[in-house]
Amino acid sequence: MFGMAQETPWDVSFELFGIPIRIHPIFWLSSAYLVWDPEQPAFVFLGVICLLISVLVHELGHAVMCRRYGFPSEIVLYFLGGYATSTRFSTWKNVKVSFAGPAAGLVLFLLLYYSRLIPGVTEILDQYVAARRCMHVLLFFNLMVNLMNLVPCLPLDGGQIMQALMYRYWPRRAGQRIQQICIVASGLTAFWSLYCLQNDLPVMPIPRWMLPGPPFYVPQPDPKFLVFFFGFLCANSVAEYNESQGR
Repeated sequence: MFGMAQETPWDVSFELFGIPIRIHPIFWLSSAYLVWDPEQPAFVFLGVICLLISVLVHELGHAVMCRRYGFPSEIVLYFLGGYATSTRFSTWKNVKVSFAGPAAGLVLFLLLYYSRLIPGVTEILDQYVAARRCMHVLLFFNLMVNLMNLVPCLPLDGGQIMQALMYRYWPRRAGQRIQQICIVASGLTAFWSLYCLQNDLPVMPIPRWMLPGPPFYVPQPDPKFLVFFFGFLCANSVAEYNESQGR
């Protein structure tokens, strides 16, 4: 998400399903920050492992789709997530590659959520705090983070999808319109997060009918982080827009 990660002597490298994977050291630090809980610091290690699984599933969705179309994609886990190397495909192949990541994460979320219907799983979650904590982290990152990734703002997957469609169906002044959409989408998300922060509201309210089965709490994203994150994306989009207009 934030540029390409240069190789270091401390990288962890391996293959999964024939796809090369490299984990940059900053991934571990940023992951620890994301899952840090001052009230339960002992769970940071488990949280980082859960985040590793979530990010890998997301990036595998991108990489597997790229390889399906003939590009030898590789995965790098980096700051606040990671990326799967890609190339230019046709419009709808680009859309499918971009959507495959969030789709893979959302499928994992559904599998985990409905696994609670398997006899004995709920009892284990009730009995073991660590298991319940891991389930919370996995559900959060595979639902909330993948939904946020679909916001139509670059460099998020939603922005990549929007960009591909704009260049295909509205090519006239597409670059300018893409920047404008990024500004509006990221700005509105930042303002909504700020509103939720001030009024103690959930950033992503999930209707009960959308998650049937035994009640289970899915953590909400931190609105302060979202204000900063999408505010940064909005400011970056404004700067790029002004530069393109010669301002």
